[in-house]
Amino acid sequence: MNQKLSVSGRTVAFALLAILYLPGCSESTDAKSQVSTEKSVALAGVAETGAVAKKPAQNKGTVKSNQAVGGYSYLEVDIAGQIFWLATSISAVKPGARIAWNDYAMMTNFKSQALNREFSQILFVDRIMAESDLASRSHSGTVIETMNSAGYSYIRVEENGARVWLAAPETRIEIGQSIRWSGGTAMRNFTSQSLNRNFDEIFFVDAIQDS
Repeated sequence: MNQKLSVSGRTVAFALLAILYLPGCSESTDAKSQVSTEKSVALAGVAETGAVAKKPAQNKGTVKSNQAVGGYSYLEVDIAGQIFWLATSISAVKPGARIAWNDYAMMTNFKSQALNREFSQILFVDRIMAESDLASRSHSGTVIETMNSAGYSYIRVEENGARVWLAAPETRIEIGQSIRWSGGTAMRNFTSQSLNRNFDEIFFVDAIQDS
């Protein structure tokens, strides 16, 4: 199961990194070259190191600085009292703004040639939004089935009459419990080797909370 999830995690990371680097078409030749190089480094880092860094406590925070270079914005963000760096498409967001995001790929020891700087860890975010917009992307429901395997909790939830499967880092959960979550990456025809089970569709989420 660890191997399967690792591969799936890399697939998500590849997808997010691909989304992140697509807007480079409008950049100068030099910027394109820098972005292309950074993309190669990022993909190599995902595929080869599989390094694990500390995750942010939540997918929202306060912008401390915004450095736009090479067609991208590098955002310094205060998340629950801890500083994280985000890389995303060019944004005019200003220091002091409250922002939020959904999916991201974590990179460690990432060297940005455009900034001539190495980040011990950085979150590659497909897009950012105002924190107030995050509420419209939140979900809540009642747990009707749950099981833990290989460090993950697989949770079937009923939300407004519809039933969906979630996969989140292992957590203590009980049938009948009301939970909430935000965003999530949809995986279709996903096979869990440790459970020996195929899910037609399952959403991988960063965390779940009591509703």
